[in-house]
Amino acid sequence: MTSTEPMARAEELDAPDDIDLDISARQFWAKPFEERERTFSWLRNNHPVSYHRPYESTLLPPDENTPGFWAITKYDDIQAVSRNAELFSSRQGILMEDFPEVIQVATTSFLAMDAPEHTRMRRIVSRAFTPRRVRQMDDLVRGVARDLLDEMESLGEGDFCRLFAAEMPARIFAHFFGVDPRGEEARILAEAAEKMLAWDDPTAAAGRDALHTFAEEAERIQDIALEYADDRRENPQDDMISWVVNAEGEDGEALDDWEVAAFFSLLGSAANDTTRHSLAHGVRLLSEHPDQRALLLEDLDGRVDNALEEVLRHSTPVQHFRRTATADTEIGGQAIGAGEKVVIWYCSGDRDDEVFPDAARFDITRENAKSHQAFGAGGSHYCIGASLGRSMLRAGFTEVFSRIPDIEVAGDIGFQVNNFMHGVHHMPVRWTPPTD
Repeated sequence: MTSTEPMARAEELDAPDDIDLDISARQFWAKPFEERERTFSWLRNNHPVSYHRPYESTLLPPDENTPGFWAITKYDDIQAVSRNAELFSSRQGILMEDFPEVIQVATTSFLAMDAPEHTRMRRIVSRAFTPRRVRQMDDLVRGVARDLLDEMESLGEGDFCRLFAAEMPARIFAHFFGVDPRGEEARILAEAAEKMLAWDDPTAAAGRDALHTFAEEAERIQDIALEYADDRRENPQDDMISWVVNAEGEDGEALDDWEVAAFFSLLGSAANDTTRHSLAHGVRLLSEHPDQRALLLEDLDGRVDNALEEVLRHSTPVQHFRRTATADTEIGGQAIGAGEKVVIWYCSGDRDDEVFPDAARFDITRENAKSHQAFGAGGSHYCIGASLGRSMLRAGFTEVFSRIPDIEVAGDIGFQVNNFMHGVHHMPVRWTPPTD
């Protein structure tokens, strides 16, 4: 392993006293997003590639021999890492924290694979997404959004997460799993999906350490997925679990049970949470920026697509992924050794002023908003569900702002303590109910 350059180590950088560079501390992730962004902004502008001690994890607690990681904070450097899967491997871990290998393999699906395994599994899963099925999903998404507004618009106030942001993806993914969207299994899936990716958050953990939080919630999702997968192999229906378990690769090979379980724990958590939190952030941002809400309402159909892209950029839901260098290399002029961990910070790349001028400003007319890294930064690991995620956000924002356009935040927002997802637990809102 090539030795790292001492001046790139975070503890030796000459940052102002009000800049906290210890992104490896759990307490750092309890700070408000914009306070954390001040740290990433300073790193982008002064030391865009810096070395940090291992995270204070309870997934796999670091010992004195646990190596730290390189933090990559500039947009172009993040793109370069993401698009070179041969030089920057996913197999050894995808988070700034280490996982026990058995849990990583069982839960992260092709996110934590390299070619050829990644290529094979992604190709099989992709065969479940034919154009006809994508159209079916779009119809389902719009129908769920309409149903939820039917149920909530007369209330005038409530927790947006409970009424809409969490409920919309929960019902959609219940359909994908083949379960009753209003039944107990759907409730379990939604609850487990949120808690699985919020392993550091005290509310989600409920007294458990991070490892037990993650593993137990993943198991709840997988138990339901495998139960329905067994049935759908014999009795296929028009739902995603049937499409996936009956999809075959070019050689006629289908997914094994453990691969099905891992894929649906990924689908039920990452995809669910990304949509949920982005819906909440969108309503929050448009409440905080009434000028942008006015622009959206002037031409909702014409501006909603770019607005959702700006929400994804400004409040990037997935904050980071990790890679491991397979050979000695350089990033931004900094030597990186073979075997060293490299963490690419999407939440930082999406605030890079060199790519997004005045990046801290929320602007739904931003011309390059769609260049964000919220679905990844390109390459073989680009999010397979990006189009579905956009469909859900488009339907959600269209329905909300066409039917309760004056919706606004009406109290304190509860944000998750989380280094992976930029998550929202609860968000009180109010609006004027329609009068008939």
